[in-house]
Amino acid sequence: MQPSAPQRHREPPRSWWTRFLDFMELSSPEGRWGLGLVLGLLVIGFWPLLLLAVLDVSGTPRKVLVALGPASICLGFALLILVCGYRYGESLRWSRAQTWGLAALFLGMGLAGGAGLWFSEG
Repeated sequence: MQPSAPQRHREPPRSWWTRFLDFMELSSPEGRWGLGLVLGLLVIGFWPLLLLAVLDVSGTPRKVLVALGPASICLGFALLILVCGYRYGESLRWSRAQTWGLAALFLGMGLAGGAGLWFSEG
């Protein structure tokens, strides 16, 4: 009589979504945090443009939404720079002053773009 080979424990088949998350390296808590950060950036950045596309507005509300478009996108990038600068600044060799300077640069670009669009919307 031959000894039987030990049975290996079989895992249930994984769904395509789980395999995709593993492939994109988003199945870990760190990956989920990064995905949430990027989705938050998209929500912060593009909500005025989404409202402009959905709502039929004219006059001052339209000027506000058009001007808020680049301002909110640049605000989202500035927040992303601050989060990444404080979290990974040492490995990126960024000083705190460089992090704040880059964030201020994006804020300035957003404000300049928003002001330009505000005054050009006629």
